Amino acid sequence: MSKSIEQLKEALIQENKMYEAVLEMAEEKTEVIVQGQVKELEKITELEQQYMAKMGAFEKVRRSIFANMSEELGIKEPTSVSELLLFLKEPVGEEIDTLRNNLLETIEGLTKVNERNEKLIHQSLEYIHFNLKIMTDSNGDGNEYGHKANEKQKTKTNFFDMRV
Repeated sequence: MSKSIEQLKEALIQENKMYEAVLEMAEEKTEVIVQGQVKELEKITELEQQYMAKMGAFEKVRRSIFANMSEELGIKEPTSVSELLLFLKEPVGEEIDTLRNNLLETIEGLTKVNERNEKLIHQSLEYIHFNLKIMTDSNGDGNEYGHKANEKQKTKTNFFDMRV
């Protein structure tokens, strides 16, 4: 069982490193969003997608390790590290639990930064929409004089052919 334990430890360590890299990119993305650097935002997002694909591969490796460990321990295949911890003895269980907690903390940090970035993007879109509305709306109700006989027909001036 020690080989499977070592594989699981290594997988958790590598997975955490990848999430830390994505967290760093997400924090960089915050600055890029605030500064309005769209091209840089696209680059970061593309790089994040590459990391997400790698993380999917780590998930497959972890499931394979779970299958091996379930055979070694004579248990039903666990669906999570938490479930596996119920069958591991100390100090191995404690080491795996520490690695799992580190990974969970990193994921929690990433979730918070992503939520902040989502809010920033939403605010940027609202600002853009507001500015477009101001530029495309007409000024006034079409009346330049108080009497209907002298009323001028005012046309709405749009800077763009359509709304976004």
